[in-house]
Amino acid sequence: MVPHSHTTPQCLKSPFKGIVSDIRGRAQCYKDDWTCALCSGIGILAPTTYIFFASALPVIAFGEQLNRDTDGRLSTVETLASTAICGMIHSIIGGQPLLIVGVAEPTIIMYTYLYNFAKNKDGLGQELFLAWAG
Repeated sequence: MVPHSHTTPQCLKSPFKGIVSDIRGRAQCYKDDWTCALCSGIGILAPTTYIFFASALPVIAFGEQLNRDTDGRLSTVETLASTAICGMIHSIIGGQPLLIVGVAEPTIIMYTYLYNFAKNKDGLGQELFLAWAG
């Protein structure tokens, strides 16, 4: 058996060192990303439209599937709203104005199984199942 060392690993001394390093490295380009996007004029219209539809169409389809699988507790409206909010937050913080954020099938499967598990449980039920999704 190896004796226990009393030295703390370097990664535990500064747990967010990598994130801080990434932010410092990206900070130099952050303003330029936004000014180039806003000053590009009509040239940004085609990629923006493409990314909008590439993001929105699967969200609508998966929202309808969620609506059916959760007896209307979750629908396209909630799916679109959550995707839009997450996309805006991620684009502002990440400095990536043209970023595809969307719903994936594993998420739908997880919500469906969680809903089916919770809907007949006393004290949990259909209204509170999302609180346990984490």
